Amino acid sequence: MTSTSDRIRAAARDLFAERGFAGTSIAAIEKGAGLVPRAGTFYRHFPSKEALFEDLAREIVERPAEFGADPADADTRGQLLAFARRFEEAGERQRPWLRLIEEMRLTEAGAAFEARANDEMLRTLMAWVASRPAGRGLDESALAALTLTVFGGWLFHLGKRAQGIEPNAVDPVVLLETWATLGARLLDGTG
Repeated sequence: MTSTSDRIRAAARDLFAERGFAGTSIAAIEKGAGLVPRAGTFYRHFPSKEALFEDLAREIVERPAEFGADPADADTRGQLLAFARRFEEAGERQRPWLRLIEEMRLTEAGAAFEARANDEMLRTLMAWVASRPAGRGLDESALAALTLTVFGGWLFHLGKRAQGIEPNAVDPVVLLETWATLGARLLDGTG
């Protein structure tokens, strides 16, 4: 049997995708979950519509810690390719929610969630970069700069792909191979 919280989440996912955050009322979520609208059941499970969104966002947006390097890939290049695959998978999973994600960025709760998620992702990537020869012993500012230097190009490419505006001159396979090779050389201190 599906719990009331799960029914609320499922109804909200569908309604948010269809109507957006602002266009979805708590009463509509309750009705969609098979509850009596305005009877207070929603608030026994979630303190607000924003809190429900944040709960759903955790499901939609991959947790940054899950972007960790694959221990099966011992070399830096292989680990970079594993990161790239995970970022691509997350982007594909998030694609149906892009309109909602953009809408939520305009709210205080959405902006705060995105800031926390971005900070957690950067910290996860920085920890991995710190384990590479070029990252060892760097202070936090230099480590952040190196991390953004290595991952920024690939993330920029994925962002443009999500927007549907990939430059025609870019072959994604060549970009990925070149990015992983040059990133590995930089991080391993070999070029």
